[in-house]
Amino acid sequence: MEKLELLAPAKNYETAVSAILCGADAIFIGGPAFGARVDASNQLEEIKKLVKFAHLFKVKVHVTLNTLLYDKELVDAQELINAYAKMGVDALIIQDLGLFSLKIPKSLELHASTQCCIDTVEKLKFYEKLGITQVVLPREFTLEQIKAFKNACPKIRLEAFVMGALCVGVSGICMISEELCHRSANRGCCAQICRLPMQLCHKGREVKRGYLLSLKDNNQEHNLSKLIDAGVSSFKIEGRLKDESYVANATATFSQKLDSIIKTNQNLSRQSFGKTELNFKADLSKTFNRTFTDGLLTDNKDKLVNDRTPKFIGPMVGKVIKTSFNGKNTEVTLKKASKLNFANGDGLTYFSPPQDLHAQKIENTIESVQGFRCNNVLSDLENTATLQVYGKVRLAQGTVLYRNVDIKFEESLKQKNFALRTIFYKLKLEVTNLKDDDYRCTLSLIDEYQHKFESSLDFTFDASQSPLIEDKIASTLSKKGSIYTRLEKLTFKGELEKLTLKISRVNALRKELLTKWLESFETPLNKLDEYYQFDLTKVNYPCKTIDKRLVLNAQALKIYEMSACKVEDQTEHNCVLTSKYCLVRQYGKCSKEGGKVSDYSLVIGGKTFNVVCDCKNCRMKLFKSKK
Repeated sequence: MEKLELLAPAKNYETAVSAILCGADAIFIGGPAFGARVDASNQLEEIKKLVKFAHLFKVKVHVTLNTLLYDKELVDAQELINAYAKMGVDALIIQDLGLFSLKIPKSLELHASTQCCIDTVEKLKFYEKLGITQVVLPREFTLEQIKAFKNACPKIRLEAFVMGALCVGVSGICMISEELCHRSANRGCCAQICRLPMQLCHKGREVKRGYLLSLKDNNQEHNLSKLIDAGVSSFKIEGRLKDESYVANATATFSQKLDSIIKTNQNLSRQSFGKTELNFKADLSKTFNRTFTDGLLTDNKDKLVNDRTPKFIGPMVGKVIKTSFNGKNTEVTLKKASKLNFANGDGLTYFSPPQDLHAQKIENTIESVQGFRCNNVLSDLENTATLQVYGKVRLAQGTVLYRNVDIKFEESLKQKNFALRTIFYKLKLEVTNLKDDDYRCTLSLIDEYQHKFESSLDFTFDASQSPLIEDKIASTLSKKGSIYTRLEKLTFKGELEKLTLKISRVNALRKELLTKWLESFETPLNKLDEYYQFDLTKVNYPCKTIDKRLVLNAQALKIYEMSACKVEDQTEHNCVLTSKYCLVRQYGKCSKEGGKVSDYSLVIGGKTFNVVCDCKNCRMKLFKSKK
């Protein structure tokens, strides 16, 4: 049976717990150092606490160690790896080849990060030989490319991004952040240059300005079955910097989608256990997004970018009819876009005209997103509503309003029991005769994992005492051992009429059994006595050259040199960004349609980059201008 894994992000322990309660099969989280999101780090005690909670549901914990490392950092990386193994972490997400010179315990699965840029079958086979068991696919891969990977290496588990922010550049070889801000994406410090306003020019004349490289957010909820058919078994939600609301909402959405698919296919099952009950209605439109696209997977490049803004504006809720200001508050009357209701505290957004068309800063010459909070809903009719806003808000008639804070939805996610995940178990109480009036009361348990436990006590039948009645026993045995467990079925067997015990002793037996069961989920401290044996003489990196900026330690250098891969200083002549998305195709004319693709440039943050179209491979590249 194919095990499917919904892999959710977590910036901290609390976010991870929310994701698990909403149905995640695995969590990926950053440790104290060396994660590709430097601002999403966690101390070891937090990781240890997460492992303990996650393993109750057989949820796996993947820890990121996916940055390039300097020589002196390899020692620290070894210490972290040992600590992760001891506390029961399930997998390491890695990038740097230098890590294969370390002693890595076999209890840790090794997953290749998308930062490894595994974009060919030859690279996939290289990492398989190193012992990698799961590969994070490039975001720009199509279904056909995924199928080719699965056919080439059927034992490798494929992990695909299905939700969240998209990188416009190919991960692992994007240098534009390093070029402009001296912040390396391969060191966890991407400055998100693609989310800045910029100008596209042709022969020095402006073609378009705006957020030209800001891709919409990824959403593959309608392509999950196709991804499964293509060979994907792990479905990854991006967002280790996102808040709990986002993570809970996205996890709940995709968990429900996977469950509905599994219901129609008996060959599929979820990797983890436990039934999830939601006390909110999942809705991806209500938490952060830049509007959605599935264009990279489906190879539809027409609607990949949201060049108006990289911010979350929310769904459209109406158009302004009129506004009035009374010296303290503004009353905004709008025609509602659909059947919806407003609430005090809702956040509304709108696009404001440019501040100065002739300003030097690009951001001042294009429309911007503005917003306000609704202090009081004065009226909320079928087609119109009037909202009171503190202060003065200038809105022209016909201004389109959006809602990026739905306060009722946010409150539903903040309630104490917004989601509950439960492990079910069955109990059997049996009374058996040992000899004469000596009896044994045995309480046995079997859980969803088919784990079996039992506890018993011996007693002497006392004819002067009334035996316990079934209802009283059932009431006692139905008490929970944890808020995350629930008795599914209780059965009785044997000579129940001989059970002349105090109910407190039966309750003590229940506590003993449930404690024994729950303690079985505790991850034992793993011994560091069995390690991977990496024979680096039998693997060859399948590229003739590699950028020196991607090799920061002597051990990685040695591995590349053993593979006859030349490490070159490509700072000056190599491109800073390679993308499946093409600015010339979007705002000019593709060469395949007879267009001229030369003499384009892109101005970002006052610096100019040459736009070069690799039409044969349908890729766009940005090069540092020599001017």
